[in-house]
Amino acid sequence: SSMADFPKCFAKSKHIVIISGAGVSAESGVPTFRGAGGYWRKWQAQDLATPLTFSHNPFQVWEFYHYRREVMVSTELNTGHRAIAECEARLGKQGRRVMVIT
Repeated sequence: SSMADFPKCFAKSKHIVIISGAGVSAESGVPTFRGAGGYWRKWQAQDLATPLTFSHNPFQVWEFYHYRREVMVSTELNTGHRAIAECEARLGKQGRRVMVIT
């Protein structure tokens, strides 16, 4: 119930959830697709990434995902990515399960 209790609670936890926003990857130059300027061409990402859109226009959806893959292979990990990966590795060695939610 308080930040003073956190270290003791965390030390006993077997299941850890890291909640991360798009800003972690934005630092590496990955577009967030939300908010101002959050469009791919003229479509919002959350409208493209659906089975319904795929059924109507699979080429458009594949093109969008291809664009995202191209962006990802051309970027570098940043300190936020490395911190999350290190946390996962350390806690995993302790037999603790880590889940990252973005």
